[in-house]
Amino acid sequence: MPYRLKPQERVQSGIQRIALEQLERAAQALEREPPVEAVHELRRRCKKLRALVRLVRPALGERYTEENLRYRDLARRVAGQRDDQVLIETFEGLLAHYKPEIDKRQFTAIRQRLSDWRERSLADMPARETLIAGLSQAKEALNEWQLSTPGFDAVVGWEATYARGREALATARVSPTTEALHALRKRVKYHRYHCALLTALWSAPLKAREAEAHRLSDCLGEDHDLAVLAARLDHEAFSRVNPERLAALERLIQRRRDACQAEAWPLGRRLFAEPPKPMRKRLKRYWKIAHFESACHSDSAHARS
Repeated sequence: MPYRLKPQERVQSGIQRIALEQLERAAQALEREPPVEAVHELRRRCKKLRALVRLVRPALGERYTEENLRYRDLARRVAGQRDDQVLIETFEGLLAHYKPEIDKRQFTAIRQRLSDWRERSLADMPARETLIAGLSQAKEALNEWQLSTPGFDAVVGWEATYARGREALATARVSPTTEALHALRKRVKYHRYHCALLTALWSAPLKAREAEAHRLSDCLGEDHDLAVLAARLDHEAFSRVNPERLAALERLIQRRRDACQAEAWPLGRRLFAEPPKPMRKRLKRYWKIAHFESACHSDSAHARS
């Protein structure tokens, strides 16, 4: 089923359904996929689960903290593997972007060291059985999820996430440090997933908003991966690499980071242009209309049967 709430279902049933599906898909990836894909899938599902519990944070009450930490910690178990895997992909993507200007053979020594790093990282990956056991415990905990409020009031957690996204954008524009840009990306991803979860309220505008948030997240994600690559080049593993080659790669990294950030700012300003309060009022109207239409369709179906 799609990662979205359906107007015809109770919010609590919907979030439990979505959470169960995400957990099952993460477990399937760990059981069936190669290490690189399994790690990527586990982290992606945990991010979607954290966005889900954030959506219903006020209604979930004290349970929110436990569940949020659960999925955060699951993802962190393989965070090192993810960064080391992405390094080589980021490196290759950077060279491909500047292919007309460079000779890739000049960076062979750097690539070899990055490749060796990834192989060592995969060897240190936590046992899949341990990760699957953590997912099983998360599934059992779903039965204890109880929302204190129904309807639109149960999903107002998106508003706090949206407001924090606006704040993160303002902070990053004033001081675009690697940390500030990474914090902004996390808020953008949560907002993107919230748009996906609420798509049924009005498909066209919310899908468009989700797509633009995805584009912004990709810009900021590439920037972050490039920053991680630049930092890794200072490691002693690269001490014997030709300094001119390292300097040339660092210049390419900075050029690409500048381009990513230049693309990100107007996207972010548009995405977070509206204050939270009027946006909340608009979404609440969408909610009422969508649920009214769903009820009418249900009544019509019963009448025909």
